[in-house]
Amino acid sequence: MKIVMDQKHKSIAKTAIWAFTICLLIGIGIWRFETVMNFVKKIVGVFAPVIWGLVIAYLFNPMMSWIERQVKKLTDRKKPHPKLARVISVAVTMLILVATIIGLIASIVPELYSSIKNLFVNLPTYMTNIGNWVEARIAGMEQEQPQLYSLLSSAWASAQEGVTNFAGQFEPKLDSLASGGADLISAITSGAVSFFHGISDFLIGLIFSIYLLYNKERYTAQMRKLLYATLPEEKVHSFLHIGSHVSYTFMHFLSGKTVDSIIIGLLCFIGMTILQMPYIPLISIIIGITNIIPFFGPIIGAIPCGVLILLSEPGKAIPFAIFILVLQQFDGNILGPKILGDQLGLPMFWTLFAIIVGGGLFGFIGMVAFVPIFAAFYTLVSDFLQDKLKTKGLPSDDESYMTNEIHYGTPAGETEPSKTEESAESKNEPPMTIRQRASKLRAELKKHKKH
Repeated sequence: MKIVMDQKHKSIAKTAIWAFTICLLIGIGIWRFETVMNFVKKIVGVFAPVIWGLVIAYLFNPMMSWIERQVKKLTDRKKPHPKLARVISVAVTMLILVATIIGLIASIVPELYSSIKNLFVNLPTYMTNIGNWVEARIAGMEQEQPQLYSLLSSAWASAQEGVTNFAGQFEPKLDSLASGGADLISAITSGAVSFFHGISDFLIGLIFSIYLLYNKERYTAQMRKLLYATLPEEKVHSFLHIGSHVSYTFMHFLSGKTVDSIIIGLLCFIGMTILQMPYIPLISIIIGITNIIPFFGPIIGAIPCGVLILLSEPGKAIPFAIFILVLQQFDGNILGPKILGDQLGLPMFWTLFAIIVGGGLFGFIGMVAFVPIFAAFYTLVSDFLQDKLKTKGLPSDDESYMTNEIHYGTPAGETEPSKTEESAESKNEPPMTIRQRASKLRAELKKHKKH
């Protein structure tokens, strides 16, 4: 017997198959999580140059577009020269990128090296000072609680010895790395191989991004053509709308947060110089970089920097804490809103959720990138829910759903009953439950659609 399915049943079957496939893939991913992650890492490693190229082209496309508009004002006075303007704009963009990277390395790396070396050189002295402070605090326990005193003393001695040995082993590696002598290979760890491999991937990705930026319209058109050829037209419209919204939110957040963090890093450098703090370049860079992370950034950056100052110059720890508190209040209440505004529109709970999930999955990059992506997703879901509720004649505000009694909206085209009619109905009819009111609403909507 041949089974003939209509369009409705075919749609249901397709949905069931997709749901089963997705659930099966999720189950396999959870069951073999480590294997899946190793496979993903291998795939990412193979496509690393392509990923670098896509990221560079995406991030620097706004700069290139702006430069191209300025170049066209000079080259297109008499006759348009689109290829010439594009070549010049791409070349200038790449020169700015390379010059920025070289300038940062030349100005920051020596200062960072000097600060880190001084830290490891002076670390035994710092540990001795802290040890004297700890021993002075627990000296009274020697007579009253000798066992606890012995336990704390031995634990602190072990920690002090471990830190001192680590500093003694790491400092020669820094000297060898800076001198570039023959023992450089033996001084560096196996992570250096990955570092140089990452540098090569970045350089290849830089070349790849030049091609992407030069022919960006063609590659975008090819991607759209692929989508229209393989997906229904409505699905493509929805996909492009979602992608555009996510890209806009992510780019504006990232650019604004980068500018904000650079300003905070410079202000931190200036303020610490005035206050004559130690490790000024190192701490300023840490504060500036961690400030990119929403909400948790100031805490993540300030705590280790405060501990570092406490180890080196304990008397300046409190002034540093006050300075960072003032700086972050200025950023959160004045500078940040001026630069970013309310671009995310994400409640604090979901911001924390995005930071925790993104950081757990992808580390520091995930903590930065996952927040704007999740904010765009949150906005799209909110718009989708509002449209669905509006179609059903239900209110879209959260307050209407804070109790078990939902206040249903009036179907389109109908007027709300007056208070006298409501009172008459309440006298003649018993109060309806939510299920009864929902059934009545559905009946009224069907009746309204027929008319």
